[in-house]
Amino acid sequence: MSKRAIRIPTTMTLLALASMVAISLLTACGDQSSRFAAQCSEGRAIHDPENKPDLVSDCATLLIVKDALDEGGNLNWSQDIRISDWDGVTIENNRVSELRLDVWIGAQFDDNRLTGEIPAELGNLANLTILDLDNNRLTGEIPAELGNLANIRTLWIRRNQLTGEIPPELGNLANLRDLSVSGNQLTGNIPPELGNLVNLRDLSVSGNQLTGEIPPELGNLANLRDLGASGNQLTGEIPPELGNLANLTRLYLGDNQLTGEIPPELGKLADLEHLQLDTNYLTGEIPTELSYLAILYLEALSLHENRLTGCIPASLSAPLDDAFFGVDADQIGLPIC
Repeated sequence: MSKRAIRIPTTMTLLALASMVAISLLTACGDQSSRFAAQCSEGRAIHDPENKPDLVSDCATLLIVKDALDEGGNLNWSQDIRISDWDGVTIENNRVSELRLDVWIGAQFDDNRLTGEIPAELGNLANLTILDLDNNRLTGEIPAELGNLANIRTLWIRRNQLTGEIPPELGNLANLRDLSVSGNQLTGNIPPELGNLVNLRDLSVSGNQLTGEIPPELGNLANLRDLGASGNQLTGEIPPELGNLANLTRLYLGDNQLTGEIPPELGKLADLEHLQLDTNYLTGEIPTELSYLAILYLEALSLHENRLTGCIPASLSAPLDDAFFGVDADQIGLPIC
């Protein structure tokens, strides 16, 4: 019996096959977009679609989102319903301007939560100013294409099951004022590119699995009021550049693996109300500069479960606001001076 020769694919053959697969995928995506655009144009979703091509495009994008995330069929997005009446959708100047798909936590809402991976096509909603995907069951990574949302002001993707890293492309969102990706399973570093978001007021990456150091570039966020990075695995020292955040009212860095001393520069944060640094590996003495904060607006200070030495400045020894963290010598384990 003769043996048949085994043909091993050449590199050219493999490249050709890969190209064919890529073309097939692109065609499928293009067909999907065209199909949804046709639905938006032919149904009742958009009045006078011939004169509203951008709205037709946005409509098609939303139908892609529904197809990807709404397995339970809870959203009323359909070619038979005016897009202005779609759940969570706001239309301004014939473009989608807001997308609010937050589902509040509660047993009665369990069946209504969105699932699956966030479609990259969301980055095509050029006039979007608010994207709220809180409290769902979204998985996978945050698409880098969200960095194309040039007009976005609020980006909330809290309390989901997202993995992967925070895309550095989010640092392109020059108009962003509120960014929160807290309560997920994100890994990797805090991108230093977030320091480019000069209009940012609130930034929260708390409750993830982030590692690495806090980028000193965050000290460039002159308009920042709230900075939350607690409940991660961050290491290194607290950047003294955070003392440049003159408008900061809340700083949450507790429950990490931070080392080194508390930067005295934090004493320059004259508007600070809450300072949470507990449950780290901080060493050295409590800077006397923090005493000035107690005279101003400081309501809550948390320093326990560190490796601090020296004594507690008398101005910080009295309880501040027990409803939050409180400060007392017994918690910190140091005498009052």
